[in-house]
Amino acid sequence: MSHLPWKPIRLRNLEQEIDQAFDQLIYGQWGLCPPSGNWQPEIDIFETLDFYLVEADVPGVDPDEIHVTVDQHSLTISGWRRSGCVEHSAQGVCIERRQGSFVRHIPLDQAVDPYHVKRENQAGILRLQIPKQKHRPPA
Repeated sequence: MSHLPWKPIRLRNLEQEIDQAFDQLIYGQWGLCPPSGNWQPEIDIFETLDFYLVEADVPGVDPDEIHVTVDQHSLTISGWRRSGCVEHSAQGVCIERRQGSFVRHIPLDQAVDPYHVKRENQAGILRLQIPKQKHRPPA
């Protein structure tokens, strides 16, 4: 009986790994590039006692095309990434970079202050600092 090394599957990346496997199977053997389509920016969320810190990878997205909505218990990031090719007579030979609209909706465990969100977009990374609501002692 042969024993293969055990490699745990990271569920967070399972869908992406399956897509890559099928793209490799279907397109790779013919030397073709997979078609482009909708995409989702990858997001990291950190929490401190006072705030949530959210970082989203949004390379190639115009900061004016990113919309952030915060309410007491959720965050929504939406936007649009356009094609980088401005030459209208150009024909795509291999299009791998995803483009189009995206929406990420993130529920937050604790109530936050939607009026004092700090936002920074630098080097293709959107950073949000979302303060938590201060708990007031009962009167």
